Amino acid sequence: MWHESHMTLDGPGLAEAGVRLDFINERHRAVIAQSGATEAMWNWMPVMPEGTSFNAYFDFILAEARAGRMVPFTIFRESDGAFAGVISYMNIFRTHRRLRIGYRWHPEGMNTGLVPAAVSLAMIRRAHECRFQRLEFLVNVGNKGTIAAVESLGAQKEGVLRRFQRNASGLWGDVAIYSLVGTEIDLTVDALSDQVRALQSAQA
Repeated sequence: MWHESHMTLDGPGLAEAGVRLDFINERHRAVIAQSGATEAMWNWMPVMPEGTSFNAYFDFILAEARAGRMVPFTIFRESDGAFAGVISYMNIFRTHRRLRIGYRWHPEGMNTGLVPAAVSLAMIRRAHECRFQRLEFLVNVGNKGTIAAVESLGAQKEGVLRRFQRNASGLWGDVAIYSLVGTEIDLTVDALSDQVRALQSAQA
């Protein structure tokens, strides 16, 4: 485990506005397998040499986490303990203080509103507190919903990587690359904080 500051990416207590992010472990396998995340995986996840079954992907994520190359989370709504999705820090380059946020999915009914806003705030603020200076988002150009969500964060589009990866479905995908850097991260944290407060007030 590394310590660029007193805060670490996988440190406990990652929560925001009643939404909790737990570091993925074996006990989450069944929860995720029974969700719609497995269906979304075929459209957007890259193919792997180990295979394209759900268990192959889950084993890969656990192995990457053990190696320190990924920090994956399972998301829960604290009010009722409902499963609310998955997300991960990945492609972590500590020397250059950059990482990627990806492998994100929320179930129907939680993919808009407070849950995704709270998750974005928690993830981006934690990365900022750990002194990362570049946050990347790679999105398949066909995934219009995720592109809109990333652009709403204020992330800047840097270009398109053509035929960047073959997805689990077997199709090749072009990938758009977005980023937040430096003071852009501060502005996004401030904007998300305001958004989360407004959404909480609307639900009160």
